[in-house]
Amino acid sequence: MKSLEFATDLLVQAGQTNVAHYDDRIVQTTPDEPNFWFGNRVIFCEPPTDANALIEQFSADVPSAHHICIGWDIPNLPRDSVAKVFDGSGLRIEQSDTLALCGDLNRAQTPDGLTIRPLTSAKDWAQSAAISKVDLIKDGAPVRGMDNYLRQKTLSRRTQISNGLGQWFGAFDDDRLVGDMGIFHDDKLIRYQSVQTHENYRRRGVCSALLCASLDWARARASKALPVIVAHSDSDAGRLYRRAGFELAETTMSVYRPPH
Repeated sequence: MKSLEFATDLLVQAGQTNVAHYDDRIVQTTPDEPNFWFGNRVIFCEPPTDANALIEQFSADVPSAHHICIGWDIPNLPRDSVAKVFDGSGLRIEQSDTLALCGDLNRAQTPDGLTIRPLTSAKDWAQSAAISKVDLIKDGAPVRGMDNYLRQKTLSRRTQISNGLGQWFGAFDDDRLVGDMGIFHDDKLIRYQSVQTHENYRRRGVCSALLCASLDWARARASKALPVIVAHSDSDAGRLYRRAGFELAETTMSVYRPPH
């Protein structure tokens, strides 16, 4: 794939998602996670010209979906060109920024009183899901089906880790999880995944410390791979990653509509 985001999306979903390649598009489905919109989508290879045709193609390719999710494997596709085509469609436009670390990571110390280690127990993972649920609700995600989505997501992540595809690190205050992130890699790319911090522990350096610990683990296994992370570059998270040494590498565009 041309896009770093989509290439690493498939990397972090290895073993969990099905991918079918066609001349003009890629169809991704994740049967065990039907509520994972960006795991059940169609990624087109050419810029959009007809919203209805693309929506119809999505419905034909992912007939069981109650949502719509379409992307383009075209780095730096202009947002305006997508907005013009989908004006009046009712679909939301999502621009993602992919940040890459081409130099050294600006290292950070672990905050006093915290310990960083992999998530191991059911209690650890339940705390991670609880943080995710709060953030998803704040972002406007529908509550219906969320617990099942998070339960399946946890199962998928634990399976991937047991298969040696990645690792999940948490920052702990005694036995309380206060932040966590995943990291996956192959021999070319390293992808951070699902970075989150408990709302009571933000702006204390938790995320910066997790970035370091996670990258140390990945680089011990893939020393020449390029680390990337997907976040809006002008958001609080994006600014934190840029302070750590990441730079904007590309943007990608998607449109979606949640289930009615």
